[in-house]
Amino acid sequence: MEDPLGLRPLKEITLTERIVDPEDVPWVPYTDTIWVKPLRLNRKTGQWTNITKVVGGGQINRHYHVNGVVGFVLEGSWYYVEKDWVARKGMMVWEPPGDIHTLMSGEEGTVTLFQLEGALLYVDEDDQVVGFDDVLNHTRVYHDYCRSQGTRPLDLDY
Repeated sequence: MEDPLGLRPLKEITLTERIVDPEDVPWVPYTDTIWVKPLRLNRKTGQWTNITKVVGGGQINRHYHVNGVVGFVLEGSWYYVEKDWVARKGMMVWEPPGDIHTLMSGEEGTVTLFQLEGALLYVDEDDQVVGFDDVLNHTRVYHDYCRSQGTRPLDLDY
């Protein structure tokens, strides 16, 4: 068979796909109202993907994104206190780098798939950094939680 683009040799050096079943990943508590299921924690690129659950009326404190974020609402709804729209089930949201906002869940709560790259900086009302989250911190929290539960964390670094 002809290979005009020369793709066959590339197959030998291509990484294999990764399949992650969210049912195999525990809900990791972050606060009383926020839990996450990490699905990808790539320490080389800084990319991290998780399913985030926020119970009714819960919030993710005011934060700044160093890079863009994509969110896809799986259940419920959420909105940003600083904006005039609501993200509902089935909607995709793109957040630009540099955006500062406070995520509030609807009364019914929300479950959203988020894909992030780089850091998320928690800021106070004067825009001073008071905390952060990134792929390394997310990995540590996931591993610590699994150890505390007597389970082995999945290798999500891909």
